[in-house]
Amino acid sequence: MKIRNFAMALLIAATLSGPAAFAQVGGSVINATFTTNVVNGAPTDFPQQFTTSTPVVYYYGELLDLTGQTVTLRWSLEGKRMQDVPVVVTSARQPAWTMMKMQPQWTGNWTVEVLNGKGQVIGQRNFAYNPPM
Repeated sequence: MKIRNFAMALLIAATLSGPAAFAQVGGSVINATFTTNVVNGAPTDFPQQFTTSTPVVYYYGELLDLTGQTVTLRWSLEGKRMQDVPVVVTSARQPAWTMMKMQPQWTGNWTVEVLNGKGQVIGQRNFAYNPPM
């Protein structure tokens, strides 16, 4: 009987708080991509790879259900943190982008993680940065 009452209480709590309450805790990222430029708030291209002749790489994504949080866009090279960029989210669906000025010696596998206000990873994309073939 106690288990049934507990389950019913959880169901009622979830119903009363609604999906928006859960979404704000986590949030999400859509349309995440890498590009060589962002113009008028949109990526200009969608390259499949980057070489050391590429001077700048941008990460672009749309942040959902994160209003009021400061999101972190974290760049890492082979697991080593290279840059954290804070983004204050002011709307339910907000485009966000950041850039990394690349150095020819920074070859390898790059990752950009999107962390919500609680530091939870809610999105991640990877790319390789290598010398031209």
